[in-house]
Amino acid sequence: MKRHLLTYIAALLLAACGNNNVENWELRTPDGSDARTVSIDTMEMSNPFIIFDKSRLTYYMTGDGGYVWKSRDLHKWNGPYNVLSLDTLEWMGAHPQITAPEIHKYNDKYYYVATFTRPDVTIDNVDGNDVPRRSCQLFVADSIEGPYKPIPAEMPLLRADQASRGATFITDEYDSGYLIYSHDWIQSREGTTQIILMTKELSRQIGEPYIMFQASQNPWSKEEGGEPSPIMDGPWLFDTEERELGMLFTTEIDGKGALGVAYSEKDHGLNGPWHIMPNPLLTGGYGQAMLFNDFDGSLVMVLHKDTVINGKRKNIPQLIEVDNQFAQLKIKGKYNF
Repeated sequence: MKRHLLTYIAALLLAACGNNNVENWELRTPDGSDARTVSIDTMEMSNPFIIFDKSRLTYYMTGDGGYVWKSRDLHKWNGPYNVLSLDTLEWMGAHPQITAPEIHKYNDKYYYVATFTRPDVTIDNVDGNDVPRRSCQLFVADSIEGPYKPIPAEMPLLRADQASRGATFITDEYDSGYLIYSHDWIQSREGTTQIILMTKELSRQIGEPYIMFQASQNPWSKEEGGEPSPIMDGPWLFDTEERELGMLFTTEIDGKGALGVAYSEKDHGLNGPWHIMPNPLLTGGYGQAMLFNDFDGSLVMVLHKDTVINGKRKNIPQLIEVDNQFAQLKIKGKYNF
């Protein structure tokens, strides 16, 4: 806990001086019960995402299910809290499945992007498998704590007839916003990572998406039976000191989750071409990964690990310290609180 001693001291000073960013909105748990505090190494959460808010000196974590947790030190987390207002988006229904959510700050607002699945609506049938209505959607709020509401738009953010998943958000050197996501391999038979330029208010896309790379370009991703895996999911972009742009993605080896890395050719940025590294970064049941900077400025990766506890299989969030000061992203080791 020594690592975050300064965080606690600063938080106490902030509380003593008053916080000018406090809004009328008050976080609440989904069922109205008291929030609980748990250790990250005992939490069960798939596809965790963490963002540090300097104005509040607080970490926020969200994951599958869509709820948000708060922490001062990355170890103890308080929640869960409900931050989304869903009742105005007819296409996703009243109770959609929410997966792989993220929170991004852009143009002095906060945007919540996630995958929403409506199992009771089928948009396609491929090889005998029903493809449910699944798409990525953006919500907006004035505060990081919400409430996040759908961005007014005349049409769905992405194509209604195409199942999409695992979206992330990035800006370029001109501060233009892009959505990067995967076309679901259940429908396409081969997962692809796609990018689309968004309008300034992020209410709709401009032009048509193009494919950055696809699962068949990956030399090491295999299904349990040895066939090439169609899975390509969970894109997350990052910078390194010597390469302009890299991307983490999730796939599988022998049926277990694996984390891969691709890099754009130097000075080519988002346009690529992109090249998948010949070896995975992590194997053995790891899920979707993202990077963030902690209070001290260290670069940290968060992702879930498929873990067996007392005979039950659970996805437990993992924190790993990484280094981007070289040509490639390097793993330094387990994060020390």
